Amino acid sequence: MDKNRAYEMARLAEMAYLDTFEFKKEHSDRRFCFHSVNGTQFYTVWTDTELTFAFRGTEITDFADIKADLKFKRVPVGTDHEVGTVHRGFKSALDSVWDVFKEDYDRLQEGRTVTLTGHSLGAALATLAMSRLDNFDASLFTFGSPRVGSRDFKTVFNFKFDKVYRFRNHNDAITRHPLSFWNYRHVGLWFYFDGDGSLVTNPSFWHRLKQFGSGMLEGFMDKKIDSLSDHSVSNYVKLTREM
Repeated sequence: MDKNRAYEMARLAEMAYLDTFEFKKEHSDRRFCFHSVNGTQFYTVWTDTELTFAFRGTEITDFADIKADLKFKRVPVGTDHEVGTVHRGFKSALDSVWDVFKEDYDRLQEGRTVTLTGHSLGAALATLAMSRLDNFDASLFTFGSPRVGSRDFKTVFNFKFDKVYRFRNHNDAITRHPLSFWNYRHVGLWFYFDGDGSLVTNPSFWHRLKQFGSGMLEGFMDKKIDSLSDHSVSNYVKLTREM
């Protein structure tokens, strides 16, 4: 995993929350376009050699985003090359922008490496888009992603795609939902940031349990909820920059 690339994707995941005016100030050296359909948004960014899709995460003032997060009943993926069931709200959100997403992809992908990224809800949408696109050479970087699909979905996804990098910051609460009890599973190679910012790949249960306890205690002492503050996209940018 290219650490500089991870930082670049974290920055794009953060910038996906910007309006087009602010995005252009940050990305004046690249070509881009912005799409918003029924409350689901993403940026398409390209150079002569790269094509990147950055999906916007949950905005607490946007009812469509909140509604997508809450529809956690699983439904069939809906394509012949995918297997399993996925989060109904996430799938519905991706369906709303799929036609414009695919139009950009078909127009721009030739001769370019393809990468998808996003934070929170944006990470879930990027994951589902990766699965539906079925481009084995594409890369996926997610930050603070919720679980998106069933065990069968995970098994087939991980078999087909080997450039999938999932980042979780310490006690980030969003990454623990929907619950695995409901047959939801994460995908990809897991990069976990400890409370001190150290990076661990695929950490053990006992390591995470120890980190959870120490993080919640520190949060209590600081009068904040550790698992919520850890979800901030700016934290992911800072941590990937310092890897």
